[in-house]
Order: sequence, then C-alpha cells, then structure tokens
Amino acid sequence: MTVREGLNRAFDLFLRMLPHAGPTGLIAVGSPGRGSPVLVTGNYTLTLRRMRQALAGRDAWILSADSKGINVWCAATGGHLTHHDVISVIRTSHLDARVDHRELILPQLAATGVEGKKITEATGWSAKWGPVRLEDLPAFLDRGQRVTREQRRVPFPLRDRMEMALMWGFPMLLVGVPLFVLLGGPAVGLAVGLAIGAMVTSLFAALPRVKVIGRVRWATFALWALGGFGLGAGVLWALGSAMAGSLSLVGLGSAIAMAILGVDLAGTTPWYGSYINTFRNEARIELVEERCTGSATCVLVCPRDVLLMNGPARKVDIVRPADCIQCGACIVQCPQDALRFRYQDDRVVEAATIRSTRMNLLGRRTVPVGDHRVQGRP
Repeated sequence: MTVREGLNRAFDLFLRMLPHAGPTGLIAVGSPGRGSPVLVTGNYTLTLRRMRQALAGRDAWILSADSKGINVWCAATGGHLTHHDVISVIRTSHLDARVDHRELILPQLAATGVEGKKITEATGWSAKWGPVRLEDLPAFLDRGQRVTREQRRVPFPLRDRMEMALMWGFPMLLVGVPLFVLLGGPAVGLAVGLAIGAMVTSLFAALPRVKVIGRVRWATFALWALGGFGLGAGVLWALGSAMAGSLSLVGLGSAIAMAILGVDLAGTTPWYGSYINTFRNEARIELVEERCTGSATCVLVCPRDVLLMNGPARKVDIVRPADCIQCGACIVQCPQDALRFRYQDDRVVEAATIRSTRMNLLGRRTVPVGDHRVQGRP
C-alpha cells in the first residue's frame, strides 16, 4: 500500500461524512471483454474501492458517474447523482464502443434520484437494479443478475454501525479534546475524549434496542450523557483531578456530544427516516389504488421491504408502513405515479414534485433537478 492509498483509506474511515471524489468514467476490473457486465456507481472513493474488492477475481466494467464524491444513496437523494449524470458518463466514456450488449446494472440505493427509463430513452441502454450491498454482487451475477428479496433490504450490521459511530465520533474528538484541554487541562481533555468515544460507540452498538427517534430519543441521549459523565468522572478520580470545575466540564462535554447526535442521528442510519425532514409533521407513504397497475417496480427499489406485490389483485400493498424511511425511491420509480407522501397536516406531495426536486442538508425539497442538465455536459 502506498502512502497516498493509506491516506485515502484513513480519510474514508475517519472523515467519511465529507465528500471524497475518485475517478469518473469506465474502470476495468480484471480483464473485461465486450460481453462483461457494466455496473454503475458514483465516484465516492470508498464505494469504488469496496466495489473492486467485491468483484475481485471477476471480469467486469465499473461505470463511475460523477456523484461529487458523495456515496450513492446520499448523492441520489440530494440531487448530486441523477440519471443525467449516468447519461453523461455513458456518452463521455464511449461505453457503446467497448461492449456489445446494452445493459446497465444500477445500484438500488440510487433509485431515489436515478430513473432507469430516462437513461433508456436518452441512450438506448436498458437498466436493472442490483442488490443493496456490494458484498452481494458476486451472488447477484452468479444468479443471472437476479436480486433476492433479502438482498433488496438494507441491513445495518454491527460493522456498519461501528463505522457510522466513527464517522460521528472522530470529528467530535478532533474538535472536543483540544478544546477541553484548553478549558480544563490534559486530564479533562482525556476524560471528555474517553466519554465521547464510549458514548458514541455504545449507542450505535445498542441500536435498534434503544429509541433514537421521536421525543423519547431525548431520554436516550440524556441517559447516555449521564453514562459518559460517569465514565469521565471516574477517569478524573483515577487521575486525582476530580474537582468541581473539572467535573462540570466533563458533564458539559458529554451533554454537547449527545445533543449533536440528537439533532439527527436517525437520519444517518438506514433504519429510520430523518427527523429533520419531518420535523413536527410526519409523512407516510400513500397508495392511490386506481392508478396502480402492479408493475412492482416500487417493490424492487424499496430498501426497507415496506411494499409487497399482491399477485391476484395486480396491485401493490403497503405491508410495513412503520418501516418506511421516506426515501422516496418507490415514488420516483413508479411508472403510474401511484405512490405519494401524505403529511400529518394532510398536505400531499405527488410524484412530480419528488422527481423534480431533491433534499437539501436540512431535509427540505429545495434542490431543483431538470432535464436541461443533460445539455452541454462535458
């Protein structure tokens, strides 16, 4: 491993909340030929690295679209990766001159912002949805490019939760420890650092057994802050520095850390919808039955297994509404606009709005997405 590669890996591990752009265009894995599969992804360095690892020993093409160095799910949801970007990279990479078939495999988590039918209309390339996890790509390819129901549902295993804990915890430590060293000395900085690390790690490890959504989440964060204070106080006691001022600073550091997590920890997990996005006005997915023709496209892209095809009725049923995270993928992909959001205040957001806008950092649909973006792309 080169020094540069090591630094890139460290950046992706500790600062993955920040964009980190890799190359765009056509990337060869193994010795792909004219009949090798073409898998689309964004140019987020961590995704590109892990995709190569998942495809090791196989011959395939990776088509890296410009997602502004952001992971596929966040980029597609925020308007940084759309079908326009996929169309652009198909053209600029001269993909049609490298392979004989015209089939793309899209990442399922891009369904919030990438419309396969738009790609087909503009380029003639057909598109199908791959599995949620990169680790399932070999099995998907071996199965004739068919996704199982289990592979469509996004998991959140302990390894992923620890990576997310590191994403939250490292910036807190990077800022918090030096700050509290300045305020109270090395002992306080050490106590606060250990408290933050323990609180964030244990909280993510405890998911989903603890509540981090709704008003009850504040009780969870208060309890964890108390635990962090207890740990920090024990460190100060062991170091002989358990004075009132030092203890107050440790309590303050623990409270601040949990308050930061309390803003929208849920929105950075695949299990819960963003709290910011539905602040005091919860949304639910709604089916307009008379529009539904049973295409089941929505079922194929839902990462939480909320929808189920009702064969005899040739309709889709919303079978797990409580698991919906309001990502909007089903609404974007439904060819009949049969799905929409309805909020507690009875406001309805139809498919046309979901397709033409994306969410900003505050979870509001203020980012416009228009077909004009295809024109003039380099």
